[in-house]
Formats: sequence, C-alpha cells, structure tokens
Amino acid sequence: MKTTINGQSFEFEPQPEETAIAIIREKAQLTGTKLACGAGVCGACTILVDGKPMTACLLPAHSLEGKKIKTVEAHPANDLHPVQRAFMAHDGLQCGFCTPGFINESIAFYEQWRREHGKTEPSKAQVAYAMSGHLCRCGAYTGIYKAIQRACAGDFDETAQIVSPRVEAIEKVTGQAKYTVDIQYESMLEGKLLGSRYANAKILSIDMEAALAMPGVEAVIDVLEDKHRVVRFVGQPILAIAAIDEQTLHEAIQKINIQYDIRPFVTNMAEALQPGAPQVYPESKKVPPNASEGPIPPGKWEGNLRTPFINHFLSKRKGKAQAIYSKAANDPALHLVERTYKTSGQTHTALEPHAAVACWEGNEKLIVHVSTQVIAPLARAIAKHFKLKKEQVEVFSEFVGGAFGAKQGLTIEIKSAIALSRHAQKPVRLAYDRMEEMVLGGYRPFTQTELALAVDKSGQPKALVAKIYGNSGVAVQSQVAPWLRFTYTGMPKALEDFDVVTNAPGARPFRAPSGPAAFWALESAIDEMAHKIGMDPIALRRKWDNNEIRPPLYDWAEKIPAWANRGPVNTSNERFKKGIGLAIGNWFNIYHNATKIELTASHKGLVAKTAAQDMGNGLRSVIAKAIAEEFGISPLEVKVEIGQSGYVEGPGSTGSRATNSVYPTAIEAAQKVKRQLISAIGVKNGRWEGAGIRHEGGYLPLALVLQQAPSIRVTTKRGSNGWFDIMGKMPSGELGASLILKMTGAVYIAEVVVDTLLGNIKVTKVWAGLGVGKITNPVLAKSQVYGGVIQGMGYALYEERQIDPTTGTLLSFGLEDYRIPGIGDTPEIDVHFYEGGFEQVKGEACGLSELSKLPVAAAIGNAVFHATGWRPTEIPMRPHLVLEGVGDGE
Repeated sequence: MKTTINGQSFEFEPQPEETAIAIIREKAQLTGTKLACGAGVCGACTILVDGKPMTACLLPAHSLEGKKIKTVEAHPANDLHPVQRAFMAHDGLQCGFCTPGFINESIAFYEQWRREHGKTEPSKAQVAYAMSGHLCRCGAYTGIYKAIQRACAGDFDETAQIVSPRVEAIEKVTGQAKYTVDIQYESMLEGKLLGSRYANAKILSIDMEAALAMPGVEAVIDVLEDKHRVVRFVGQPILAIAAIDEQTLHEAIQKINIQYDIRPFVTNMAEALQPGAPQVYPESKKVPPNASEGPIPPGKWEGNLRTPFINHFLSKRKGKAQAIYSKAANDPALHLVERTYKTSGQTHTALEPHAAVACWEGNEKLIVHVSTQVIAPLARAIAKHFKLKKEQVEVFSEFVGGAFGAKQGLTIEIKSAIALSRHAQKPVRLAYDRMEEMVLGGYRPFTQTELALAVDKSGQPKALVAKIYGNSGVAVQSQVAPWLRFTYTGMPKALEDFDVVTNAPGARPFRAPSGPAAFWALESAIDEMAHKIGMDPIALRRKWDNNEIRPPLYDWAEKIPAWANRGPVNTSNERFKKGIGLAIGNWFNIYHNATKIELTASHKGLVAKTAAQDMGNGLRSVIAKAIAEEFGISPLEVKVEIGQSGYVEGPGSTGSRATNSVYPTAIEAAQKVKRQLISAIGVKNGRWEGAGIRHEGGYLPLALVLQQAPSIRVTTKRGSNGWFDIMGKMPSGELGASLILKMTGAVYIAEVVVDTLLGNIKVTKVWAGLGVGKITNPVLAKSQVYGGVIQGMGYALYEERQIDPTTGTLLSFGLEDYRIPGIGDTPEIDVHFYEGGFEQVKGEACGLSELSKLPVAAAIGNAVFHATGWRPTEIPMRPHLVLEGVGDGE
C-alpha cells in the first residue's frame, strides 16, 4: 500500500485488522495523532484525508491507499497555519492531548469557511456544529471558540510572532509534545492487564503455560494485590502480560485459564447496607484502597459499613445541634429544611489514559516514563517498592494528557510495566485502553447526604445535622462531612461520615475531592431555606458566613443585573423556563513547602528547573512568567525544564498546590540571580532597570550581561508561611504538604433554561467569582476556571456511572456511553477575581483549580428551582428526573 503523509511518500503492508491510527503512529512515527476513545467519539485522532477530516481510530489502514494524508505535523513551528496561531494566542488548549484533533478539524473548517464566506466571523453555533465530534476533558472550549472565530476572521493570516500565555503551546499545536503513550524504545514490548471476569471470587488456579509458550509472548506475571487471592470487582487486575504487539497480547489472553470460586456480590449502596448482604471484606483485617488524598484513619466496620474514627472530631456542639433538630419540626420558632441529596460517581476520563513505559538498564538503573501528577514522590515510591536506591530510578513526565486527581501514587499499571520490563529484560509500555481507563482510571465517589438545617425566624442558623454515606466501590474515604464542618462555621453541627463498600472498582480523588457533593447538599438546602423564610439568598449567606474573602464577592454578585432582576420563582407558563441560582464554595490554601527552583544564568540564557509536571494547569508558564517579570523580558526567553525526577524537589499537581508553590520560589530565584549578576560584572552602583542593569557607566541589556558574567546557578526553596501553617505528608510520599489556616472562597451564579417538555437543562451563562489572592497568569487562571465550570456542569447534568447489578460489569465503559460536556454545551462564562486577603502568604497567590469547580452543581440546581419551582436533590439532573419533578409541581 502506498500513501502520502504530509507530503512524504510511504509504503506499508497493513494487516487486515489494522487501523489508520496504528499505521500513522507506530509505522510512520507521527505521534501527534492521539488514540483516546477508540470509538470515533472524541476526535483526538482526527486526520485530513484528501482535505476531509476523518477519525483515524475507525478508518481501516488499507483505505489510505493512494490518499493524501495530513496530520498535525504537516504544519511545523516554522510554518504554522493561522488556526494553530489562533489556538496559541487564545489559549484554546490545556493539557494538549486533544489539541491535534481539534487543529485538523479546525483547519478543514477554516478552509471551507474562507472559500465560502471570506474573512467574516462564524457564529458560536456554527463553530460548535463543526467541532461537535470533538471532546476536551480539560474544558478548553471557550478558548477554542474564540480561536476558530478569530482565525476565520483573518486575525492570524500574517506570520508575525504569536504571544501565547502558555510557553509550551507551540509543541502542543504542532504535535511535537511527547506524552507517555508516545514514548517508544527499540525492541519495546506492549503490556496489558488481565482483569477478573467476576465481581467477587477467589482465585483457585491460574494456568498460563499455553500463553507463555506462544511466540512473541515474553512475560506473564501475577499482579493480584490481595493476600487472600480474592478479586472484588469486575476488571480487577490479576495478571500482566508483555508481548511483541497488541495482536499477540489478545491471543495470549485467550489462552490463559483462570479457575474461580464465584461468590455473591453487591454493587450499590442500598443493597450493601441490607442485613445479610454479601460482605466485600469478610476478613477480620480489612485493607481497602484509599479514595482520598489523605491517610486512612482508623475505623469501625459493621458488614459493608465503615465508621471512620475521625467522626469524633467533625461535629461542633453536637449535642446542642441534635437537640435543636429533634424539636425543630414542632417548634413554631424554628424553620426546618430536611432532604436527602444524592450524587452519582463522576469518572475522570482523562483523554490520555493511565500509561507507563519502563526500561531497565541491567539491574542497576530504571527509567520510567509515566503519566503522573506527582513525579518526584513517585520516583521515591518506585525505589522503595522495588528495593532500589533513589539514584537508581529516573522518572520522566514531560507532558501529561489530563489527570484531575486520578494519576497519583504508584498505581498498578506502573508497577506492572516495571515488573514486566525487569522480567523480560526489554522496555515495556503499558497503557490502558478506554474500557480499562473507565474501569480502573478512577471516579468521584457516589454519595448520599441526609441533611437537616434549622434556623430561627430571623434567619439565624441554629443547627446543621447530616449523615453522609459515600460509596467508593472497594475503596474508602469519600470524606464529604469536613466540607460541611468548615463552611458556615458558627452554628452547632452534628456530622457523621460513613463509607459503604461495594463490589465495584475503587474511587480516586477527583478535582476538589468530595467538595462538589458537599456543596451540592449544603448550598441546595440553604437556597431552599432562603426561599422558605422569604429572605434574599445572599443576605442569608452573609448572616452566616465568616469567610472574610467572600464579602467582596457577595458585593460583586449583587451588582450583576441578571441576579438583581431575577424576579420570583416559576413565573413563566412557557415550555422553556429561565432561572438563575447562586452557590458558594471554599477550598483550603495548600502548598508544598519543600518546593525548590534551580535557576541558571549563562551565555545560553535563563534556565529554570524543578521536578514537577504540567497536566495542563500551566505550571511551566507560571514559572517562566514569574522569572520573566523580574528580568523585564518575555516568558518565551526563559527556558523551563520540568518533568524529570532528577531535578530539584518540585510540587505535586494535587490539591491546587502547584502554582502557589512555584510562583514565590521562582521570584526569589530570579531576585537572587539578579543580585549575583550585578556583583559578577563588577559595575559601580549597578541596579536593575527594565531588562538590564543601569550603572554609572551606562546601561547593559540582559543579553550583554549574560555574555559578560560567569555562569550563575542558584536554588531557592519555598519554605513555610510561619505559625499559621499545618504540616503534613501525602500518601504518595510527597513531603512538606502545608495548609494555611485561611480558606479561599467563591461565589457562583448560574443561568439556565429548562425545557419542560423534554426535560433538558441548558446552562446559558455562569458568573464565577473567586477570591484566591494574586492571579499570577490571568489568561491561564481563567482557563482553569472555564474548565472547572464545564466539568462541574457535566457532574450536575450528564455524567452518570452505571454498573450492571446482575454481573457487576461497568456499563458506561466508553465515551459513547459516558456523556461528558462537548463544545456545544459550553455556556458563556464571566470570571471575576478578587485578589485581596492573602497578603500574608508568600507571593500572595493561592490555588484555584479545585475551588473553580465546587459551587457549579449547586448553582445550577438552584437555578433550576428558580425556573420551575421544583427542587432537585439528585445529580446528574437527567431528563427523566426533571420531567418527574416538574410534573409533580413541587
């Protein structure tokens, strides 16, 4: 078969079952084309075939015969298409994994649009229709809209240098960014996990001899991490296999014979709590996985119900809260809101799956490429697990294709790739397919919150009582109650958190772990109380709220015309009803006090290094901008090297800690280098002015300073903020996690239109107000908020994790079955930052990624109530729930 790819002739002999993406990625070595869903749903693999966009994951390889193919690499850095330049300028990307597909589709749209319409700007609806086959889990749609519109309008026809807020944008829009799934070594084997067919069973025997005897199979190892030899969910890894290619892997799996003792199982919370329900952990010593980012505290087990010891510390004046609640229903001096709120599991669905590439150099050196959020702690964990010295392990993670909390710690795919590589003495790549990613990759726990809120006639809070049940599958630690404890802190509270285990895959932390579920319940109840007692929702919150960051945000919200003029509840008799709702959120200001930045100044320029990773949050750009502003230069003139564990200690990208860890550290490093450069060049009365040194003899620009001065290297450490910090250690091994005892705050307003005939909810606009201290990079900060809003909207309206109760099999196992927001779902998002209140924090900056998601679902639910008079208590608010609720006339 002959074909032309990016103007170069290729000749292949594809197998009958091979797809175009296999030819392009593995044989033509053009890894800009990404495999994500494997079902033609996400668009990440889109290529241009004779100018027409097609999904390479579904396209048979033989259909490329005689065609002219263009991948994203067709337009390199020195010959960018206007669309690529527009994506860079308008930050139409975050992690970048989906970007090549968007670029190719956008180029096809641009070319057709310009032929038919010239330099006019397409509408958002026209762009959305053209991009409807593409998904971005980071939620970069706002920038994508603007990029495509302005490219079509001609803003980027000229080849002038593009100023991008993201320093690595050029690599991402040209397909040069290398993710873990793109790494290739000579003689590299492919790895795969073999998971359980049953939801609860004991492994009696495993016969792998026939598989091991197959040509091309080089290793089969046992990876079941259960000393009782019990599998507790469908898909739980039992074996890991390494072979020369995917086809051989699949054939080998068919030859492995596993004998099971099949046992009863339970897949949902209600059944798990029934007397006599099958126990997920019948053993006396139970060792469940951890669904949280903190350590698992001791707990008491009763069947499948676990009561954490920490419950003793969650309440505040518990007895008083319970006494007030017990009499509230019959006390005319009190108002009571009492509801049960439910949330579904929300699957992470990062487009780059969990993946690891392991390569041993003998038994003395181990190199691991991995898609991770915690590169430095992971290197230490690998060394400890495999009994190596830390200098024997190098971990690389230059680009991460989305994570959102699920890619932390030494997970099974990493351990398996390393063990397979050691056994086979060859490099091994193990990457989940989309089904494995949906099963094993992580999800936000299911929750059920039984909440009661009592206030007096004046609206003063008197009691909050809540029992929260979290279902994290085989894992524990859903941890919803702490968010109720640390919000509206003045009132008496009786709070209890419970874990309910089931025979389902274990949950993982997901952007603002447990927070969205907590604020869904709490802010829905407060909105209901405000309407019940006839008080303005903001006025009621002001009465309760002692978060000093939030009053300026309330002031801002009250001035929004749509809020001020919202009118009463459910006034329209039309099919489409518009409503507006408000909710708040809090997040701890967490940072990593052990973070270091190494900054070198030499004739080669400025180079900053730290052992951190960037999963789309813009860490490179934050470091570059901080240093560049000190030196009065462009961030593009600062080279930032991250993604290697051998660099100085860096932060994990968890808990919204990365930016506020590196930002002040980078500034301090730049300041030290500036002082040393003045000293090194020996001028009199030298001082920095603009992008150079002013001295008695004149002015030296930075370029000349670097040519004259010797090489200077400094390393700075973030350090703590003093007495008001709490120190800690993350389970992944990250040292020096610190918590500032002052929370950030958010106020969100959502506007919705409810279709009362079909039950659909459309979010038309979101106003997002956040108090997170200094905004270090405004464009990227807004991009993070956009992503948080879009992911929160998915949680509220679409995303539903479903398991077959008869088999324990995950039903929503692909992106065609599990609905995440697309570009057409994107509302208008107006972001407002309040930058005061954190002057005592180094750099004055706080994290915002988690906070940006917390209030979204509750604001949407409260807007639905305002539109219809129906109070939603369960998310996602799927159409059948809307129709039932609106039909009830509640």
